[in-house]
Amino acid sequence: MGTAIVGVAGALLGVLVGGLLQLLQAARTRRWQREDALGKLKQAVYAEYLRAISASYGQAMAGDRSRTEDARLHAATAEIDVLADREVAGPARDLAGAVIEVHTKIAAAGGVEQAVVEAVDRQRLAVIELFKADLGLGK
Repeated sequence: MGTAIVGVAGALLGVLVGGLLQLLQAARTRRWQREDALGKLKQAVYAEYLRAISASYGQAMAGDRSRTEDARLHAATAEIDVLADREVAGPARDLAGAVIEVHTKIAAAGGVEQAVVEAVDRQRLAVIELFKADLGLGK
């Protein structure tokens, strides 16, 4: 009778441990799926943000400030504020403001010092590096 009790207890313990391990694996899988989905969302938003900056520059150089790209840049910046940490979202927000200001001046043909344009471009490159680091993309 003692061996029967040990056998039943061992079987129950095995079922309990197996169930617990399944729950842990399911939680890990859900976490990985969330992280993967978040990474894909960030990648798409970062790409839209950078595309809007490039298109805004193209509009500015053509003297066409229809502001469509500024609106897309603001929308992408808002998404970055939601999806990314403060260390990424803050510099992205700052860059968006600087880009709009400089591109407005370029389009107005009022003249923008080359040093100002280069400073904004360096800021853009720094934000790109932040995006890469946030996505886990090394150099």
